[in-house]
Amino acid sequence: MRFDVVPGSPRLIVSTPSVIPEGAQRVRAVVESPRRPGRYRVQLEGGARYLVSAAGLAETGAMRAGVVLTLAQVARLAREDAVTAEVDRAVASLARQRRSRRQLEGAARRRGADAGVVAEALDRLAASGVLDDRGMAEAEAAARLRRGEAPARVRQRLRQKGVEAPVVAEALRQSVEEEGFDEGAACEAVAVRRWAAVSALPPEVRRRRLTGFLLRRGFSGGEVQRVVRRLEREGPRAGDGFTEMDEGEGEPFGA
Repeated sequence: MRFDVVPGSPRLIVSTPSVIPEGAQRVRAVVESPRRPGRYRVQLEGGARYLVSAAGLAETGAMRAGVVLTLAQVARLAREDAVTAEVDRAVASLARQRRSRRQLEGAARRRGADAGVVAEALDRLAASGVLDDRGMAEAEAAARLRRGEAPARVRQRLRQKGVEAPVVAEALRQSVEEEGFDEGAACEAVAVRRWAAVSALPPEVRRRRLTGFLLRRGFSGGEVQRVVRRLEREGPRAGDGFTEMDEGEGEPFGA
């Protein structure tokens, strides 16, 4: 206990040292992470450490050293740390490959992550536009059409990624229109490119392999038969070709 005299006043004021409420903790340090700009390390005097965003600092009140956090604020800080980790993990995954929300949820579930934390992290990414199933589906559809895949196969791949059927349908419609995709021409181009690999085989084997390959790419039976018969009859035409490389061209369609 300390006794202070207020200048100009004969009265004494009794002051006591500040007491931290039970369960509360004082912030010892707040520093920006040197390796992860935009992320801040918060250390409490009890030794606990958390990594959160600037928004997380503001929401929890852990803005500077010396601030006393209530038990509820400490709990929120811990959750912010968990959500931030899921946000960063999802962003890293999206940087490597186009993924849908359902794919990210599935990966988190296999890791045993808390479903509520994952949902909050993905909601934040969706709100910021970083996670966008519609945009992802449009980009994926356009890329696959350019590689010579038929809309049926593109639809299957996007549904396997967990994209909702109406979103897939709209993405395909838009991509087909913007790319000027023509299934007959695409089937011809893919078949010609494949022809070099099967042309030396016996006719029956060649026909079976080329037909199966084109069907797995999602082309309709009628288009496949037309193209295969034309190639068997005439062979590739001058100027035929398909330059873009395909990924996973041996993957079965409909599997």
